[in-house]
Amino acid sequence: MSAEGGGLPHTFHLLPAFSLSPEIHSYAVSYSFLAMGLVLLAALFARITLSIAPRRVQNLLEWLIEIVEEQGRGIFGEKAARYMPFFVAVFLYILTCNLMGLIPGFMSPTASYHTNFAMAISVALLTQWAGIRIQGLKGYLKHFLPPPCPWWLMWTIMWWMWPMIHLLEQFIRPVSLTMRLFGNIYAKELLLMMLAFVSVLFLGHPQGFVKGLSVMPIMLRPAIILLGTLVSIVQAAVFTILSMVYVALAVEMHEEHDKAEAH
Repeated sequence: MSAEGGGLPHTFHLLPAFSLSPEIHSYAVSYSFLAMGLVLLAALFARITLSIAPRRVQNLLEWLIEIVEEQGRGIFGEKAARYMPFFVAVFLYILTCNLMGLIPGFMSPTASYHTNFAMAISVALLTQWAGIRIQGLKGYLKHFLPPPCPWWLMWTIMWWMWPMIHLLEQFIRPVSLTMRLFGNIYAKELLLMMLAFVSVLFLGHPQGFVKGLSVMPIMLRPAIILLGTLVSIVQAAVFTILSMVYVALAVEMHEEHDKAEAH
């Protein structure tokens, strides 16, 4: 039994499946550990070879980190520094996972919704923690209560609809993050796998004309890889930016609530 969570049935893997039990195994977990290891190794290498004039790995990492920090400053303002380590790690991890599937023998762990949901849950937990840290648990729970309104509206609709909408919002956000990333990366993996399958199918055909058609998917592969690279970068950025927005909304919502009570 496999536990890929939507992962494609690749025929060749350079890494063995991570076994949770004799019946449950997952290649996505194996490649997730590899992605984490690659990010850590790159960070350690950049730290060891740190210099005033950055080169290669350090230059690339600094450029990627600056992109995330610039987005964070635009969303969080002065409070960006508190949350940036988390979002930089998320961006680098997702980007590595996405690009990994472009290499033959590898798969993108983000083509499994299990991987994406785990990251989305971590974002959801950070969102709740950020709100509770600023407002306290009692103040945090207050935003689930309806705002001031006429009594007839309060006791007919608002008393049950307002908390329900806010609770649904908290559950929908992780699902939205999960499925958006999963759908795009799964489509990229599926397209690359189909091109490889069609190439092998045409090459094995007895007719020479059909054999010649195998050149077409081979010629298309570089373009698909280029498109896959673009999709990988964009989806890593989208996941990270949306996560920032969710946390920033929790922080700003509670700060605005404090100002309203002060007035």
